[in-house]
Amino acid sequence: MPRNRLILRQILLSASSLFVCLSAWVLVGVLAGSGSRALIALSVVPMLAGLLLPVTVWFAGEDPRDRGAGWFAAIGLVTLLFAVAASFGVSATYLELAGHRVPVVVTAGDGAARDGYQLVAVRAVSTGEELGEVLFFAERDLRAGDRLVAMVDPLGWFPPGTAQPSPGRQRATETLAVAGSAMLVVLTAARVRRDLHRYDFTGSRRPQRS
Repeated sequence: MPRNRLILRQILLSASSLFVCLSAWVLVGVLAGSGSRALIALSVVPMLAGLLLPVTVWFAGEDPRDRGAGWFAAIGLVTLLFAVAASFGVSATYLELAGHRVPVVVTAGDGAARDGYQLVAVRAVSTGEELGEVLFFAERDLRAGDRLVAMVDPLGWFPPGTAQPSPGRQRATETLAVAGSAMLVVLTAARVRRDLHRYDFTGSRRPQRS
């Protein structure tokens, strides 16, 4: 196997693992974000796939002697970082891109903030339509008569207000995504270096049998 194919192989394995991981956890975020108990329960299936399949793909074609605990722990951590980031950020990202901003007025609420979030009933200002109870992140207590802007899914999948994460949660999501990307790049480079080193000395990327 030529040297450039060794490099390409590792890059493709890492890219495939990332694709599988993000696909599964985006689906988790979509199902869990719907608010339906049945769909939330169903999200367990892609959740398990998103934890197991990326690791399986990353080790495809590896010699059994190269599947050490350190490699498993490292790629497992990368998978977990992307899993949390994707499941947290999918609904907010989608609604920021495709959602409609609807001015609303608070019609009822207890005015009590819990971790910065408040559940209040709102009505669309333009149409007068009751949108039901919406969870908002606000720095002050919300009361009847307050005017806000709710993000509304044009497909009606996510409830209004879904795309309003707290600043802390937004920063955490971005930090996890950056950390996962950095670790994946480092792991890919480490495996490329390992395989090229073996190839230069033995003509094979696999460990030599003793």
